[in-house]
Amino acid sequence: MPFCLAVVAFAVCACASSPKTPATPVQPDEVALMDKIRREVNTAPEAAFEETEEAERRFGESPMAEERRALAIDALVNLQRIGAARSRAYKFLERYPNGPYSARVEAMTGVHPLPAGPDEGKLTCPCAKP
Repeated sequence: MPFCLAVVAFAVCACASSPKTPATPVQPDEVALMDKIRREVNTAPEAAFEETEEAERRFGESPMAEERRALAIDALVNLQRIGAARSRAYKFLERYPNGPYSARVEAMTGVHPLPAGPDEGKLTCPCAKP
């Protein structure tokens, strides 16, 4: 019995110290496309938006998906397509309420999560009527 305990303890320690790999690795061509999108989002927002759409089709739920979706919203704001940007912001903030890009998306679009309470998890826009 002591031997079994030692084997179990070793297995638990080995698992706990193993580095976790992401479910979907970042592909080099995605990194290059994201660099291009970041450079263009303010200077060529139409191109940046089209490239975020292409990246969404090609890479879907990659580790860079959250940033890519925030950049798409940024591009829409820069194109003055505020309605489309807010529509995406609602979905973005529902999916990533505390993500590293959430505050920026909120600031760009005016879409904010409601405080905790009976409506927790719902989003609101300052222009919404009560």
